[in-house]
Amino acid sequence: MTRGSDQKRQFTELLDTYRGPLRRLCAAYAQNAADRDDLFQDILLALWRAMPAFRGDASVRTWVYRIAHNVALTRRTRRAQREAREQPLDEAIAGTTEMDFRRVALKQAIREMHPADRMLTLLWLEGLTAAEIEEVTGMKAATVAVRLSRIRKRLHPGSESYE
Repeated sequence: MTRGSDQKRQFTELLDTYRGPLRRLCAAYAQNAADRDDLFQDILLALWRAMPAFRGDASVRTWVYRIAHNVALTRRTRRAQREAREQPLDEAIAGTTEMDFRRVALKQAIREMHPADRMLTLLWLEGLTAAEIEEVTGMKAATVAVRLSRIRKRLHPGSESYE
């Protein structure tokens, strides 16, 4: 990617394309709105700084996700000792519908996952293929598929169909 006004234009296009997915990623890593906004800003700053070095070896999509997940994991590691305990699930679901409850339960389950499983799950939920997840994580696509299958079974025991 290039410098100057061209970089600003490319960054704006990048933001237009990935704002929603990045916001969802932030919601999975940070519980409260202020932390989500801070994480989003940290990711945008990291993307801006990394743009001049982008060589196109990977797709823009996988490049964005790799940076975003790395920033989120780094930030979470740094803040782990300072973070307050998460809101109890029963408080989070007060007055919600069954679908809302399922979303809250899924978000809670994702937050409690091991960081590597969390990253795979979030990328899968964003629609990345196993091959694209391999580009982001460096993990072989076959391994990604097996781990995602195990994660889905843990999230929904007894179900054989996930499609």
